[in-house]
Amino acid sequence: MRKNFVISTLLLGSLTSPIFAEESKSFYLSIGGGINFINELEGDLDGTGVVSFGSDSPFQYSLAIGKEFDDWRLEFNYSATTVLRNSMTVTAPGTNPVTSNINPDIEEDIKSYMLFGYKDFPSNNKFSTYLGAGLGISTVEMPEANPVVGGANVPTPAIDEELFTFGLKGGVEYEVSNTTFLYAEVAYLNYAEFSTAPANTNNNVNAVGGEEGAGLGGGGGAAAAGAAGGNADSVFDSNNSFVVSTGLRFRF
Repeated sequence: MRKNFVISTLLLGSLTSPIFAEESKSFYLSIGGGINFINELEGDLDGTGVVSFGSDSPFQYSLAIGKEFDDWRLEFNYSATTVLRNSMTVTAPGTNPVTSNINPDIEEDIKSYMLFGYKDFPSNNKFSTYLGAGLGISTVEMPEANPVVGGANVPTPAIDEELFTFGLKGGVEYEVSNTTFLYAEVAYLNYAEFSTAPANTNNNVNAVGGEEGAGLGGGGGAAAAGAAGGNADSVFDSNNSFVVSTGLRFRF
C-alpha cells in the first residue's frame, strides 16, 4: 500500500509540474467543515458471510496549508470524521439478509492526509471556480464488537488500517478581501479495500445489543455459528464518500 502511495504521489507531482514553472504568489491556510455522505462499510467476514454496516452522515472538518502558483495551487490537506455505524446487515451462506440496529453505535474514526493539486478558473468578478485531484493515506479505526443480529451475536473484527486514498474536488470561491476567501465545495473520496484479522471471539468485551431485524431464514444464528469457527482474515471492499463543505481560506 505504501509503495502504491509513493508511486501515485510521484505521478501527481509530474501532472502538476507546470505549477512550479510559474511565479509564486503566496501561501495560504484554510479551515472548513461539512457533511460526509459515506457509503455502507461492506465486507466478507470469514465464516459469517457478507456483512454491511449502515451509518449516519457525520460532520467532517478539514485543515490545510498550500501555496498558489498563478492559476494553480498545491495543498496539504488534513481531514477527520467519526462515523457512527448504527445498523448491520448479515447475509450468511444459504440464508436471506438479516438487518438489526446496533445500540450503542460502533464508532469508526477516519483521518485523511492528502496532497491536492488545484486549477483555478478566475472570472471578471469576485467569484471563481476550481477543480482538484489528490492522493494520500487515510487511517481507519473501529473497535471489535459483538452486535446482536437476528437474535444472535455476530463478532466483528477490530479495524486499524492505513488505506491508500484518492480524491476529486470541485468548488466555488468568493473573494471577501485580498487575503480572505469564502469557499463551498463538493469532494469525492475513495478508500482502498483492506483485510484484517478475525474477531477474537474468546475475548470480545465490546458486546453491543440490538433488536431482531428484518429477514427470514435464521441468518443471525447461522452467521454467529460460522463466525465462531472462522479463523481467516476478513476482507472489506473499497468505500466511497461525498463531502459537501464550506470554509475560509486565508492568504499570507
